[in-house]
Amino acid sequence: MNADFGLKIEKKDLLTIVLLCIVFLSIAAVNLGYSTYPTTITQMSAGQSFYIDLGNQTNVKSMLFILFQGAFNGTISMGSPGNWTTVLNDVWPYSSGFSEDYCKYVQYNGQSEVPVDNYTQYLKVDFGPTGIYQTLLLQVAVLNQNNQIVPIKSITNAGTGNPEVNNLVNDQSGVHYPVDYMDNTYFDEIYFVRTAYEYIHLQPDYEWTHPPLGKLVQASGILIFGFNPFGWRIMGVIFATLMVALVYLVGKKLFGTWIGGFTAAFLMTFDFLHFTMGRMGTADTYVVFFSLASQLFFLIYLKNVVDKGWKTSVIPLFLCVMFAALGISTKWLVLFGFVGALAILLVLRLSEVKKLKGRLSEKIYALLDHPYSTLVCFFLLAIVIYFIVYIPDMLAGRSFIGVLNLQDSMYIYQSTLKATHPFSSPWFSWPLLFNPFNAGVGGHVPLWLQYAGNLPGGNLSTIVALGNPAIWWLGFAVILGLTIYYVPKFIIDRKIDLKKNLPVVFILVYFFFQWLPYIVITRVVFIYHFYSNEPFLCLGVAFVVNRYWSSNWVKAASVAYFAVTVGLFVLFYPVISGVPTSISTVNSLTWFKGWILG
Repeated sequence: MNADFGLKIEKKDLLTIVLLCIVFLSIAAVNLGYSTYPTTITQMSAGQSFYIDLGNQTNVKSMLFILFQGAFNGTISMGSPGNWTTVLNDVWPYSSGFSEDYCKYVQYNGQSEVPVDNYTQYLKVDFGPTGIYQTLLLQVAVLNQNNQIVPIKSITNAGTGNPEVNNLVNDQSGVHYPVDYMDNTYFDEIYFVRTAYEYIHLQPDYEWTHPPLGKLVQASGILIFGFNPFGWRIMGVIFATLMVALVYLVGKKLFGTWIGGFTAAFLMTFDFLHFTMGRMGTADTYVVFFSLASQLFFLIYLKNVVDKGWKTSVIPLFLCVMFAALGISTKWLVLFGFVGALAILLVLRLSEVKKLKGRLSEKIYALLDHPYSTLVCFFLLAIVIYFIVYIPDMLAGRSFIGVLNLQDSMYIYQSTLKATHPFSSPWFSWPLLFNPFNAGVGGHVPLWLQYAGNLPGGNLSTIVALGNPAIWWLGFAVILGLTIYYVPKFIIDRKIDLKKNLPVVFILVYFFFQWLPYIVITRVVFIYHFYSNEPFLCLGVAFVVNRYWSSNWVKAASVAYFAVTVGLFVLFYPVISGVPTSISTVNSLTWFKGWILG
């Protein structure tokens, strides 16, 4: 049976997709992260020490310890061999009173800057115990008062030494200052980047609370581009770019017009959350990509069923299930939308079966015949795919029984997590972009991901997860409007004509199935949990633009709206990208009391 995808892609569509993808990729790949990064790992243990010779007396501001992972605990001294004076004692733990900026308790790919503020030629470091944590260093560097990296003449073991101590200063070109997101992990990158590295080296996974696929995709970027910030983020940018194309295809298939596909994809290109999450080294972009691909193929199958009946090809349905399996193999939350798709099929089939004459058993058989008997086979294959993704885990030593037991542990962790976070936010606040019941306390929305202060020129670097107000507010208003208008109509009529109302049903079912489960989820949640719904906000706006596009005033209003969308993206770019910006710029963008942007 031949598959009928019915996308009807023309040259105009291809050109639009390519241009929008180029625009997004060009913006998102700029200043993504350094591609030069230290690669040699040196483990330092309690009792080991070394001293650095700078070659001449230097006004030293601080020392930089570039951590691969673990913790740093030590004593910093100055003077000369045999005549040392302690500058800082017991740098970690916090008994020295330094802020967290100086004393990172547990880091992964982070830089700890320790103040010295003295003239000296020599600096000595003595390492102390760090409890259960190791001290795995990539490089050690020295800064002068002008924040310039000082050339190191030599490094020498003192007392109990380390034969690999020279590796700590062998790649100074990979050290960058000031420290910001360009050469540092931030937010949940500390879990995903580390685990991606561990999968490459077949080591036990540090982050086990989500299935492995997202971290494996991230590992592929590291293998291709190297273990550096660019390498561990670039796959997210690529998948986010491809997502623009997917949204276009969904819009074109849903509305059957170029303007429907263009509007949805254009808005996706310039949405803040899509941009920020695509540039971040976590798994969320892969989740939305796989989910959206599944939704595209479900839409194709559903339209074929509506137009041709249940005897249509099941290949689109097969691809829907396979992409859903890939999404679930990244994060389980893809199940929410997939259950919505199954609900649509069930309601559609029930509406047909109840009209059949015959016994109840015959109706039940007819219900299960299409397409649920086929779906069972697809589900079995999806389960196989899910566990195939765990092969790197098993190669690292976890047994298959251990993988099975891990699923229970994952569920218990996700369902009982009691952690709190100052930038968590309730589910109802996400489409509003602020919490109306907590407007004066904290910064619940947006999610503050990264901050670096004291940059040259008095600037700072900040990254927040936030939606484009032009897209989110209008998109949410449209979805509420569609709900208020159509749902009572469907209830009164006691039927849904999918030939006429498929776009409405598709948008509303996926939107609410992917959003409302968070009402009952008790663990800490963030605005990025709404990321899966961001394409449907774009589709909501596209629904209105497409329906009234024939009107000249709607065309003019739409063009103005597109310009506002781009204008807001440019306006907020400094706080969603991490590029150095002024505090005055940040303050000017703080529209609500509950917003903390930098």
